[in-house]
Amino acid sequence: MNRLDLPEYAEDAAVLRFYHLDSLEPDVWVDDEETPDNSLERESEATRQFQHPEQDESASKQIHSFENDLDFQAIDDSDPLGIYPSIFPEDMSRNTNISKLKEKTIFMITNKQFQPRQFLLQVHKNTSYNDLVTGEDKLRKGVDQRAEALKDLVHQNFDRFVSAKNTIDHVYEEMKSKQLNQTQDYGTIGIKKALDAANGRAEQIYGPVVERRQRVEKVRSTLYILQRYRFLFNLPSSLLESIKQNKYEAAIRDYKKGKYLYQVLKGESDVSDRPAGAVELEKATDITDLHRKVFDKVWAEVTKIVTELQNILMRRLADPWRSMDDQEKTINFLFDLDTAEDPAWFYLVSQYQWIMNLMKETFDASVKKINKLKVEIGETDESDIKRSISLKEAIEQMKLWPTQINVELTSDFRIWQAISELLKSQSSLLLRCLPDFWRLSTAFIEGKFTNRTNNRSRNATHNSTASTPTSRRKRQGMDMAKVEQCQRMTRDIVNRYAALISDYFSLNEKQLQKKKNMDGSDKYIMPPFLPVNANSIHTAEFLTNIVNELASCVNDINTINLAVDAFSGLTTLLTKAQSKFIDVVCKCWERDAKTFYLLEEWVIDQQNEQVTTLLKRYYDFHKFCARSAYKIATLTALSSEDNDVQGQIILPAHIETVRGSFLESTYTFLDGLVQLAFTDYKPLNVKEELSLAKKREKINVHSMDVRILLTVSNLNYMRLYVMRKLSELFEEAYHVKMDEDLHTLIDVVDQLDEILFGDFIKRKSQLIRDIITQGILHSGIDWASIPKPQEVHPFVYEALMTLVMVHSQINSVASQLVPRALSRLLESLAKDCLHSFRQVERFGMGGMLQATLEIEFMHQTLSQYVTPTASDTLQSIYQTIEQAYIPTAEQSGNLRSELGHVKELLVLSRRSTVVQFLCFKKNVKDRKKAATAK
Repeated sequence: MNRLDLPEYAEDAAVLRFYHLDSLEPDVWVDDEETPDNSLERESEATRQFQHPEQDESASKQIHSFENDLDFQAIDDSDPLGIYPSIFPEDMSRNTNISKLKEKTIFMITNKQFQPRQFLLQVHKNTSYNDLVTGEDKLRKGVDQRAEALKDLVHQNFDRFVSAKNTIDHVYEEMKSKQLNQTQDYGTIGIKKALDAANGRAEQIYGPVVERRQRVEKVRSTLYILQRYRFLFNLPSSLLESIKQNKYEAAIRDYKKGKYLYQVLKGESDVSDRPAGAVELEKATDITDLHRKVFDKVWAEVTKIVTELQNILMRRLADPWRSMDDQEKTINFLFDLDTAEDPAWFYLVSQYQWIMNLMKETFDASVKKINKLKVEIGETDESDIKRSISLKEAIEQMKLWPTQINVELTSDFRIWQAISELLKSQSSLLLRCLPDFWRLSTAFIEGKFTNRTNNRSRNATHNSTASTPTSRRKRQGMDMAKVEQCQRMTRDIVNRYAALISDYFSLNEKQLQKKKNMDGSDKYIMPPFLPVNANSIHTAEFLTNIVNELASCVNDINTINLAVDAFSGLTTLLTKAQSKFIDVVCKCWERDAKTFYLLEEWVIDQQNEQVTTLLKRYYDFHKFCARSAYKIATLTALSSEDNDVQGQIILPAHIETVRGSFLESTYTFLDGLVQLAFTDYKPLNVKEELSLAKKREKINVHSMDVRILLTVSNLNYMRLYVMRKLSELFEEAYHVKMDEDLHTLIDVVDQLDEILFGDFIKRKSQLIRDIITQGILHSGIDWASIPKPQEVHPFVYEALMTLVMVHSQINSVASQLVPRALSRLLESLAKDCLHSFRQVERFGMGGMLQATLEIEFMHQTLSQYVTPTASDTLQSIYQTIEQAYIPTAEQSGNLRSELGHVKELLVLSRRSTVVQFLCFKKNVKDRKKAATAK
């Protein structure tokens, strides 16, 4: 608002309007033919709304009364303060501009309309403070002098005063004597009657005119009120228009201005209630009761519209999907609209109810989706075959996760995805809603949304009680029950999230339940959320992702600084989830290890021809499960590579659980290998059998010998490499010593190896034993009387050819086992020969030479497989033959020459059988294989 619109500048405004000027100091003369009335009509709307009319009327009266109250010839324009010689500017004379002179007469102290404030503002606006103080002293002295002069005047004219009093009393007595008494109205009763008659006549003539004039005045007054307070009268329509266009800020701004104007008109205004941008108004003095009734009606309409606006904003506030920033604006809007209900509290309660219901609805929808998927898949009974097929596919696709995996291949993978989505949906919902809810709750607790009136009262209390503690001042004006309820609602939201997750994943059950199998062994009952035939790879992968998702959610919630009692529910949930998921992964790990032998396809590994592909699968399987348990225990999302995070703390209970499963799964896997070797092969997946048969080439999987040899080879590789590598990885990750456990595992492997390999050697040795026993004892050879040897007996060739067949069989399956197998068979062969020869009572020279030839032939043919034990046994054979030999006198002299003949015969026999027994010849390739086997 322009300063000229203020009351104290009304005179300057009148001058500007009278002369149609825009400034009190114009630079250019402009001819304007508009009348003063037209100028008044061009007055701005804002000026008419907030300008008081009495200023114009007073100025007009002053101008009209000027001619009657002043004598232009006796104008005293001296400065009463004595600072200036004249109150008029130097360039203004008394006769130059009468209109200006009239306006300036209010600055003359002799004028009845003298205004001290305007006098100081206009005449002494540039006067210093010290000059004003000096002028004040001079004015006081002048007043005192005039008072003394008045006293002297009364004292000097006291006789005149007494004489005047006597004259007045004399006149009064004469009036009474001439009937100028009270009953005759002191002689005025006749005049009074004449005047009454004249008055009645005037009323009859001029009454209608006066009445019409009064009506005109009322209309003029009404138009003036309408024009002056046009903003208030237009307020209902402007509010409706703003609401229609969703311009709520404009509506609230107009409402606050209108409220302030209404309070001013009612005389209830307060400086602190004035809205920003509104000019301070003086209390209206020309407003009648009739006007106030009109204003009340207008304001009642405004109140109805504002009530509807409040309802609109409350409905917006109840919309849970609006952003927090929008809702904060809405809350502030409602506070500005003086709503009876606390909008912040309303929003908190509605958000709390919505979040609680939405969490339950989202959870139920996710559970329903999972159950529907389980029904579609139709798996209700556990099946080792189905789980093993799923496990095999999971191991093959581990490195393809998560982008290239074929979800349709495994049914449990689809269920796991749905379970993972359940947690993600709950966590994302909590992360979306809880931070905003807690931020609003904190703002509410700190009093950010309390009513502004309460704020003023609290500020006043704060100023008067500066010694009040901070916490107490902070809570002044707050409903402590609502503060506690805010904290309780936050805690309820967290507890609802924790309860839903805990119930679904059975986190409140500390340990898995057990039941007895048909064979009397214990079987763990898996929690209901687990798919029926879930394999350990999918279980470990998804539970790791789930617990990491949960940990990420907890960490994100931690950043909003929840109350300790509320946040503790999340930390407890995370701890229980870790323990539960580790337990589930370990039990699935152990369960799959028991049936892992079903994954054996009897296909040689392309990268290592000593073992089958089963060992590579088992290594990946065992390593993955151990690493997944580590991730869950440390909440560290490691990559597929060997990345170790130093300094991770794992609870001892978790270490013992994983360690126990690590050893138990290894033991059960080894037991499965033994079962695998002695059980006829049954394909896990008939559809893949054709392609697998092509990969096996010459391997006869239905031969127990072949299965045993491959299993022994696998066990040997397990002992030398797999178990040691897995133990080293476990030690490095879990920071525990595995030396003793590794030693125990190697002992178990050795025992199983002896069981399998011993069975193979036993059966092959039995064949050779039958040949040797039959040839030495039951073939009709009379060792005491047979002639000199001419050739090696056929049973020796037969026994050696049996070894050739064994060599061929082992070499085609596991060539690295050839030296070990033939050495063992040679030891058995030597023992069988010793046992048989010990049953011969006596050897003649021919029998002794024949036996020596045959034993030496076998010894030299199998020389590369002779062990110390076999060598000792062969020496014992020689000694047995020598002890049973009873030479005659004539034979003793020819013994040396006969032995030479035997040597020649031995060389000849060796040469003639070099092709048949070529496999027993030691060559470079065999030496390399032997070195590799060692």
